[in-house]
Amino acid sequence: MDILKPYTADLLFEIGVEEMPSTPLDAARVQLEALARTALEQARLDYKDLQVYSTPRRLALLVSGLAQRQKDSEIEYKGPSKAIAYDAEGNATKALEGFARGKGIDLATIELRDSDGTEYTYAIKQEKGLPARDVLPSLLQGLITGIDWPKKQRWGSSEVAFIRPVRWILAILGADTIPLNFGDLESSNYTYGHRFLSTQRIPIQAMREYKNVLRGNKVIVDHNRRREMIVEGINQQAAPHGTALVPEKVLAEVVNLCEFPNALLCSFDPEFLRVPREILEYAMNAHQRYFAIQTESQTEDQIGDQPKEESLDHHFVVISNGDPACAPVIAAGNESVMRARLADAAFFYDEDLKVGLDGWKKRLATLLFQQNLGTMADKTARIEKLVAYLCDTLAVPDDLARDGQRAAQLAKADLSSNTVVEFTELQGIVGSYYASQQGENPEVARAIAQHYWPRYAGDTLPESLPAQLVALADKVDTITGIIAAGFAPKGSSDPYALRRAAIGVLRIVMDQLPLDIADVVTAAAGQLPSELQTDGLTQQVLDFFASRSESILRDCGYSSEVVAAVLATVATRPADAALRCAALQDFTSSSDAWENLSVAYTRAKNLSDPEVGDRIDTDLLAESDQNFYSALTEAQPRIAAYLDEHAYADYLQQLADLRASVDDFFDNAMIMTDDQQLRRNRLALLNLFIALIEPFADLRRLSK
Repeated sequence: MDILKPYTADLLFEIGVEEMPSTPLDAARVQLEALARTALEQARLDYKDLQVYSTPRRLALLVSGLAQRQKDSEIEYKGPSKAIAYDAEGNATKALEGFARGKGIDLATIELRDSDGTEYTYAIKQEKGLPARDVLPSLLQGLITGIDWPKKQRWGSSEVAFIRPVRWILAILGADTIPLNFGDLESSNYTYGHRFLSTQRIPIQAMREYKNVLRGNKVIVDHNRRREMIVEGINQQAAPHGTALVPEKVLAEVVNLCEFPNALLCSFDPEFLRVPREILEYAMNAHQRYFAIQTESQTEDQIGDQPKEESLDHHFVVISNGDPACAPVIAAGNESVMRARLADAAFFYDEDLKVGLDGWKKRLATLLFQQNLGTMADKTARIEKLVAYLCDTLAVPDDLARDGQRAAQLAKADLSSNTVVEFTELQGIVGSYYASQQGENPEVARAIAQHYWPRYAGDTLPESLPAQLVALADKVDTITGIIAAGFAPKGSSDPYALRRAAIGVLRIVMDQLPLDIADVVTAAAGQLPSELQTDGLTQQVLDFFASRSESILRDCGYSSEVVAAVLATVATRPADAALRCAALQDFTSSSDAWENLSVAYTRAKNLSDPEVGDRIDTDLLAESDQNFYSALTEAQPRIAAYLDEHAYADYLQQLADLRASVDDFFDNAMIMTDDQQLRRNRLALLNLFIALIEPFADLRRLSK
């Protein structure tokens, strides 16, 4: 016999809003889906499928196959203990009567159950499911108020708030309108199409017709489909002229700025192509949400299979939300805006070149870096000194050291230029162009551009040694100075992005420069204003780096135990720590070798006494003592060499091979003998063995 499925219907819920800002719209869509799923589950309303769509003017929830009635439920309540619920004659007390009355149950249904040796009263309440139409009004209203926007606003005489004024609410179950209110608004079965291309009120009879009806009224409600249309349109328009450049961030924003996208090809005066392409792209992407086109060309000097030179074309693509019939007018308007933007950019660029980087460097004294740390000129001076220190420490060749020093002098100069003031995100890039224009060494120009790298997690590291030196000096100075000024990150607050800077420092050192962070931080702290050079500052900064090191190493796949063991000894040497983690993790996966080392170390550590030291009196060595001593002294030079050469796999294996000597010593020598001289000598032997291990890692932090 077939079991009849509960009767279902489709739910359509749309919040119609004045144009919402693009950035928070994606997060709101994700929130709405999560809120809806949770609310329907808590309301005991089953459904087949749930989807959420968004446009600049609407958030839409589509639930197919929604149950018309809640599932019945059985709720269990725990009441007072038996001693409180019943008197001596077994009659219900006021406490039990109040419990039953409050839960709406009959006293006759009360049960007694044992709980941890005490009997308590329990009541089971059967709750009949309500029709979905009775549950949905408050549920949907909760979805509207439950969305967490960065900022909300109020409008009219109502006290309700939303990201922008709500203008209509569409709510239907099947073909029936779900009654609900939000401020002065009442729900209906009406929606609205495109603001300019379809202004009439549109009735929706069923959810299945929703997307098609809106498409007929120039609204693509499915954000994924709009995205596909935009990408297709951009590529189609760009194809005759090159390859479209479609940054993900700009694309995501444009998807949320239109309801009926239409790609238009526009152009600007090719004369503007003399301006660095990064400036042109920034003006198109960040300022106007346009999409640049890249073209390939081959110069007369390039022949055969040599790679072609990539440059921008003077065409670009605009995504319009207007009437396709008005495309020429819309394109002309965007070209006019672009012309003005590029004219400004070209003017700033030309004027900046007249001053030059050395001229802009002099103006850094007028730019404040941080109140306690002085101006950008002060910071530049500290960076120069740190780069000089790093060059000495790393024995950098003279030519690269000169490039590093020159790059340090000019790295921040473009911050006072007109172009960077207008196009802030291009700091460093603009400076590298100015450096090239004034004849600086190419390595200097590249270091100026790359000293901000890595700018975020996963970003490219600086490629040249001068760039690495300046990047490291800049970041360490910022971290040390800001912490000294009392603005270390707290919780989720990190206004100076010190965590990101610390990860950048560690990645550079770990991958490229074998430095001890403690030395660099000490040098940076010594250059700060005297009032900020407090006791404990260096250690505070090193602790900050240590927590970031742990995170990076764990992200590399090393276990938390291995990372903790290694950082206990080399927390300030990131490159060395990474090598040790790799060797130790591989070693611990080899059960026999790891067991030999861990057992030997544990037996020795349990009896060792650091106060005894490791000086051995050879005249007191018995045969078993002599065998152990000989094994240690024979292995010691090889172990020290492996450690110095960072050959950590060989180092660990050599230590593991001492297992037999350790066992023989414990089996044949009474270590804790009553003879005090002999005891101290044997403890010194154990200390000698432990001294071979502990410079590498704290093995006590590893599971045996």
